[in-house]
Amino acid sequence: MALLFLLPRFIWHSFPQHGGVNIRRLVKGIRSNTDDGKGLEIAKRTLKLYLDVQSDFQGTVGYISACRRLYCGHTLAYFGIKFLYVINTISQFFLLNSFLSFHFHNYGFEIFKKISQGEDWFESPRFPRVTMCDFMVRRLGSNQHWYSVQCNLPFNMYNEKIFLGVWIWLIILTILNILSIISWIISLTKAHRLSSIKKYLTISRSIPMERESLLSSVTITSDTKEKDTDERLNSFINYLHLDGYLFFRLIARNTDEIVAGKIMKYLYTKYKRPSENFDSNV
Repeated sequence: MALLFLLPRFIWHSFPQHGGVNIRRLVKGIRSNTDDGKGLEIAKRTLKLYLDVQSDFQGTVGYISACRRLYCGHTLAYFGIKFLYVINTISQFFLLNSFLSFHFHNYGFEIFKKISQGEDWFESPRFPRVTMCDFMVRRLGSNQHWYSVQCNLPFNMYNEKIFLGVWIWLIILTILNILSIISWIISLTKAHRLSSIKKYLTISRSIPMERESLLSSVTITSDTKEKDTDERLNSFINYLHLDGYLFFRLIARNTDEIVAGKIMKYLYTKYKRPSENFDSNV
């Protein structure tokens, strides 16, 4: 059971060897070099280099050929790992069904039902509380007498409670994994990505706060500047794509908002829109 839980984690950590970004190493470097900021600088440059390379090669750097030009190979792989966790917890029920010789997926429901009705706990064939024990008594000489008596197995009462805890834990893990998938799907929508990027750019003072923009006088210049900022943000989201934003969110979740704001500020200020890459000849 423990190996099945470690398998998705092992698969995810092996992905950086096939054209990905080693998020674990970047996060570890940021945490271990908080004083000189060397780890943060490496993380910023690594993400910038990865995004530039993907843009130059049109997303062909990766390991999922079907999604190379869609820039979502790592995102699909990440969701694939999350689905593996869900499949793992569900498959544990079927494995325990075979091991315990009864429908383990109904085990908790049966117990809670019997407890609510004031009945005794459900007994499984694997954990009998009362059974027949055979033992031998030697008499004088070579006579051997076998006796069968009824005996209690109180330790199986603890086994029942242990597997009830396993059942509850598997149910909790399954629910949390499904909720995690749903939350990640919502966070990767374009509206949520735009809102999140604006938040981190506001934290790093790369764009003005909404309150400050509301208090400023409404002029043609400010409207033009605000429109240009929105266009740049939309272009920046297209530059990040799903994979770039996924890497950024993973780093942000494992560090803090200040660090995430600095990374987002670096990517935003160093990014140039396609129209900015051409020099005017006029």
